Amino acid sequence: MWIENREVLVNGKLEKRYCFVERYKSTLTGKYRKVSVTYGKKTPQVVKAATQELERKINKALAEESEFVQTATLSQVSTAFLEQYQKRVQPSTYKNGALFIKKFVDDFGHDTIISNISQRSLNRYFNDMLYNNERDLTNGTVRAIKNKVSVLFDFAVTYGYLKDNNIKKVKIEWKNENARKRNQIENKYLTQDEYRKIIDDCLINGADHYADVFKLQYLTGMRFGEASGLRVQDVIKENGKTYLDINHSLVFLSSPSRYYLSDSTKTFAGMRKIILSPEATKIVERHMCNKDLDALLFAYNPSAPHFADQKPLNINNANTMLKRIIERQKIDKDVTTHYFRHTHVSVLADMDVPLRVIKDRIGHADTNITEKIYMHVTKKARQDFEAKIAQIDNFL
Repeated sequence: MWIENREVLVNGKLEKRYCFVERYKSTLTGKYRKVSVTYGKKTPQVVKAATQELERKINKALAEESEFVQTATLSQVSTAFLEQYQKRVQPSTYKNGALFIKKFVDDFGHDTIISNISQRSLNRYFNDMLYNNERDLTNGTVRAIKNKVSVLFDFAVTYGYLKDNNIKKVKIEWKNENARKRNQIENKYLTQDEYRKIIDDCLINGADHYADVFKLQYLTGMRFGEASGLRVQDVIKENGKTYLDINHSLVFLSSPSRYYLSDSTKTFAGMRKIILSPEATKIVERHMCNKDLDALLFAYNPSAPHFADQKPLNINNANTMLKRIIERQKIDKDVTTHYFRHTHVSVLADMDVPLRVIKDRIGHADTNITEKIYMHVTKKARQDFEAKIAQIDNFL
């Protein structure tokens, strides 16, 4: 407890008052709140009375919070969680997490008391996602949703809304996806013919800026947000070679629509410096001309020299355009901007570049997909070699 001296106007005169203040930790938010009482004196008797009054106020507030905790709804808990979650993760991570959480809340009901959600209903919910014909989601999607909801329930346990996290007790009968996974890896990157068709389509339809960004992704393995967020000052010349300092990403947000350059890449592993090939160097040098150091390399208005005047490339628009291109070019893959990143991995694997070097170059924290593409490409190369080895006899 502490005392704050105050002056109040009484009958036209300023009189001294003593405000006795104490703080307590809210069980709802984990933040500290204050209660106070004011007296005209601060004698030992007054201090004792103030202490007792503050204790009563705190106990009453905590009791009210406890009553609320027992009847807290999914909507109330998820709102509190997302407010905190948004402050500690990257915007793209928050966007996906919030999407999964809001879908879960919609499905179970906003007014559902979170402590009334049984393990049985959770088991049914997640298994239904896999085997209900209307949903028929993949193991990976259901696992991602389950993980995000589990983080929500961990929050609920931490702040007293729940005693246990029942999500951790859920047993899911996972699908056998071996056949789908074999096909999926081949469909996660582009063939040279498919890549060329996409670039040519961009050029024919006047989307040169997208053609150059996609080329740079193909040549470097960068994420679209990293490539579209490149500034002139991120291009480094050393000993006759050209490098990119990848240390941030271009982030678009909605409600309201806005964008900004983040102070880091999507993951810590993404903070890196990479060397450029001659063709990649030509692309960045072409887009550096007559621009400020903090100007973006790529924009819808490529000649704008100042960042404030530029219109940055939006990943959603890029993916929409790719969808139209694959329809026109009859490419049977769900191509997104990330495919150019995966294709870079496949090309390097074909060049016998070691996996660890590839992972460092593309800045992958989660290397699962990188390793799968690498192993698939190198395995195919071995199979092609085994099929051709008999031809060596022709040279005898």
